Amino acid sequence: MCHQHRDAPISGGGGITETDGEAPGADRALPAFLARPDNDAAAPAVLIVHDIWGANAFYRDLARRLAGEGFVALLPDFFARQGELPEQTRDAAFARRERLDSDLALRDIAAALDWLREHPASSGRVATIGFCMGGTLVLLAASRQSAPDATVAFYGFPAAGSPSPLDEADTLRSPLLAFWGDADTGVGMDNVETYRAALTETGARHEFVIYPDYPHGFLSFDPDSTTFEGSRDAWERMLTFFKKHLK
Repeated sequence: MCHQHRDAPISGGGGITETDGEAPGADRALPAFLARPDNDAAAPAVLIVHDIWGANAFYRDLARRLAGEGFVALLPDFFARQGELPEQTRDAAFARRERLDSDLALRDIAAALDWLREHPASSGRVATIGFCMGGTLVLLAASRQSAPDATVAFYGFPAAGSPSPLDEADTLRSPLLAFWGDADTGVGMDNVETYRAALTETGARHEFVIYPDYPHGFLSFDPDSTTFEGSRDAWERMLTFFKKHLK
């Protein structure tokens, strides 16, 4: 179920600066990890929205990878109000997710985006990237006011929630790149295709990439993973997309 563990972390860390601190949320500061290129040049920024397991080592590693590619990467803890998991189990993760107020999380995202736009290291161009729960949240955030300049969603749920991303397809404001595996029965490829049709009808800028036989949570940086080739393709597509819309 998504990214509970970190695989094949990057080595070293030269060329980036990382700090633990806080970022503004809707009604309180959120603990946040920031990674950025180790130079004085302003860079485009990416807000990372984690999955049901929280702002764990996988996402800190992801932030470092983005910084190594020339982005300011911010990883807030969107479960700050709910606290740490009492145990690393699926039941505990879902129970905490049930206590998350999605509307409040979207306001947290909006506040973090505004903060990133004004950050001294940022060029003012800001994107989001989200996974699973976070993928759904960034799809919704792309349809709200103060939408990011680009949105990338990995295995978000187009038909989940009320309103769902599908309900808000006609107000999508942000260019969207989204990834799924067609073996992702939880998301449902029928929901993905309905969402695609809705975005096409409204003329929204979007690209969907679907990998045959890949499951939910397929992104891996481990060369021995069975989903590594698709993961590498998705990563390169994502970088190209960010560079196009954030330059």
